[in-house]
Amino acid sequence: MRLLYCLPALFALLSPLAQAELLDDIWERGSLRIALDENSPPYSYREDGKLTGFEVELGRALAAELNVDADFVVAEDGKLLEGLQAGRYDIALDQLGAAPQGQGALEFSEPYAFPLAEAEGDNGVVQPMAIPFQKGNPAFRDTLNRALDKLKSEGRLGELSQQWLGKDLSQPAATAR
Repeated sequence: MRLLYCLPALFALLSPLAQAELLDDIWERGSLRIALDENSPPYSYREDGKLTGFEVELGRALAAELNVDADFVVAEDGKLLEGLQAGRYDIALDQLGAAPQGQGALEFSEPYAFPLAEAEGDNGVVQPMAIPFQKGNPAFRDTLNRALDKLKSEGRLGELSQQWLGKDLSQPAATAR
């Protein structure tokens, strides 16, 4: 009889473990759903009817590291993060700066690009670009960060940055002292 009273507490403790992990969904589906804007050259744009650009190539490289296909979804203007929060996409690539952790329903990868302030016309404050995804997916976060680290360490991220952005922005600029 005591066991019956303990079951609700046991279910409450196990419910976070029963929640589906984003990584499992991606592998089961066989594709990484990547949201982006199609009018943002050189990051992502259409050429001869096909998506191309830095973020498109980065998305393909990340999907390859996860051993899945890249499934690009063009997000409606201003709806990219909303769609990500609703689970319509797995990640978004749109020159997004990492927000402070713990805010909102999204989490961010480690930075993958470090834009130069002078290129942005800013006053020296430019957020490194990071990849947002739904919070509560630690296995996906770790796998995504490992994939980014591999792309950086092999020089592929730097090559993509050089090819599409004209500079290797895969590493932070040296700080002046």
